[in-house]
Amino acid sequence: MPKLNLLVEEIAQLADRPPFLSPDGWDTLTHPSLASAGYRSREYRVSGEARVFRTPDAIPSSERYATRVLVIAPERDADFSGVVHIELLNPSSGSDFPMFWPDAGFHLMARGDAYLGVTCKSVTIADLRSRDPERYRSLLIPHDSMIWDLLGSVAGATHQEEAGGMLLGLRAPSRRFATGWSQSGSFLRSYLSERFHEEHSSALAGGVPNGDEAQSQIIDGYLIGVSSGGFGPMGYVEIDRDGEMELDTSFTPTESLPGLIALDDHRRTISRPPVPVIEYLSEDEAVQHLWHQRPDSDLPGDQYRCYQVPARGHETGLLTTSARRSENGLSDGEDLDSEDPPRHDGSQWLIAATITHLVLWSEGTPPPRADPIPFDVPKALTRDTLGVDYTGIVPVHDETGHAMGGLRYLEIELPLARMQVVPSQRHIMRPWEHVPFTRAEADARYGGEAAYAQLARRRAAQLVSQGWLLPEHTELAIRAACEKYPSHT
Repeated sequence: MPKLNLLVEEIAQLADRPPFLSPDGWDTLTHPSLASAGYRSREYRVSGEARVFRTPDAIPSSERYATRVLVIAPERDADFSGVVHIELLNPSSGSDFPMFWPDAGFHLMARGDAYLGVTCKSVTIADLRSRDPERYRSLLIPHDSMIWDLLGSVAGATHQEEAGGMLLGLRAPSRRFATGWSQSGSFLRSYLSERFHEEHSSALAGGVPNGDEAQSQIIDGYLIGVSSGGFGPMGYVEIDRDGEMELDTSFTPTESLPGLIALDDHRRTISRPPVPVIEYLSEDEAVQHLWHQRPDSDLPGDQYRCYQVPARGHETGLLTTSARRSENGLSDGEDLDSEDPPRHDGSQWLIAATITHLVLWSEGTPPPRADPIPFDVPKALTRDTLGVDYTGIVPVHDETGHAMGGLRYLEIELPLARMQVVPSQRHIMRPWEHVPFTRAEADARYGGEAAYAQLARRRAAQLVSQGWLLPEHTELAIRAACEKYPSHT
């Protein structure tokens, strides 16, 4: 039985250096400032003991680890909803990256939810130590497979008052949700498929189920973002992946990956999750996921949804790399080596709706279902055995070039641009571009700005009724869509 003990120690915050990834250190924000919303950020060193799964057959040993958790939470208990979201910070760039908070933070803060961003891999521990040796020198993850018990220990602490010391002044959370995006989303798929959830839930209950299923779950629901079951490397982090950044930049391995889980392995498809699970895929991952789709389900012990978002790719949405210029040691006027990802302002409302559905589902209200994006698959297609190259699989488009099916939002229901893949040699994480309509094209399609605004209002009401737009975001979504109407010049 794994030990879920966690020692929590606050990392002193320096006046001129907020915690790494804290919105307090960003040049621009995707949400109100933390102070104006009654929130603040803190950073904690969390340490414990975790099993190391070095080979599939060997009995795992246990070792000590020490990592860090970035906490963004209400300052007053009266403002706390009781809900906490645990994000496994994405390590694919070699540095921690929050793919959930930038798009979801505005909604979490409005709800009064708390957020824990967990550093979960040795490569990002090394990056933190190189950035700030004074602050992070004591952090250590000896082996990446320790992530499973590490996650269970952090989640287990959220069942205690003040979440074991990570939510100072706040009561014990009533619900906790785990989320991971891209590589970190694959970690969660592995966590579920290897049944660590059940093992940690039993450990939380002292090894003996207490008869109250709702109270014995280590985590109350999962949101797995932009991570497909059909992508080759998947989430088995004990695989030796030399050159973390090089592999993840192109996703085009030059040789077979050691220990690759077969593409048809049953663990690539989430089955019988003990708590609600929502997989949230962009159009790019929907292509890879085609052979791993499964039906949605509301059955007890198998609560599952797959949501697919047309006209956006794998890259994160709202937070641009330039917004974090100060964290990368750059001054005004200096550029980062990597380009800013595109902004997907329209689909941010879908994130908020999905979060709300997941929380309500944990309380017994099933969320709406959505048709998958349909694809044309050539009869002669031979699947890439590495699960990387899906060239030749094409989504079924409408007359404006946008994919059919999936979650709908105003920017694809009433498009003012063609959102399309840029031709590239990259198989995965393909670049996307938005090509705005001309004023003549928009007027011919909609009859002018006033007529477009009326259509947007009617369509927004339909999206609300379908569950893809929350009522409180209706006016914001309409305004954002209408602002994109092309000018005369």
